[in-house]
Amino acid sequence: MAENVIAGDLVGIEWSVDEVEGNFAVIKGCKTVGIPEENPEYRDRTSLDSPGRTREYGVGLTEVSELTLSCFYSADLYEQALAFKASGAPVFFRVKLPMIGDQATNGDVFAYKAFVNPSIPAVDQDGDLMTDLKLRPTGLINWTKGA
Repeated sequence: MAENVIAGDLVGIEWSVDEVEGNFAVIKGCKTVGIPEENPEYRDRTSLDSPGRTREYGVGLTEVSELTLSCFYSADLYEQALAFKASGAPVFFRVKLPMIGDQATNGDVFAYKAFVNPSIPAVDQDGDLMTDLKLRPTGLINWTKGA
């Protein structure tokens, strides 16, 4: 199983204003991989006639977690992130995994949209100035299996 372990530094993280293939750009200096978590809501559907006086639940809406991409600071990165924030529109993100196992063409890909809020954290990372891209995902997280 160790041959299928994916090192984080082999993962590509890209962003774009749209989903057009040629418009995605690598987020330069990114130190973290970010794929939002999905947290389904379970609603209490218990009633007086629930069997055996046992609580019953049904699936409600799914919450997609916020996340932060930590990147080395550059004026270009910060300027782009501020422009995305000012647009008020969600940005398209794509996380491309390297090929593993019998994948011959490409690795798995996760894609999602998120609103971007850049910040400069108060605490430095090993003495390097960082930019945090705080992301608030919206909508579905799409997964495409590599081939």
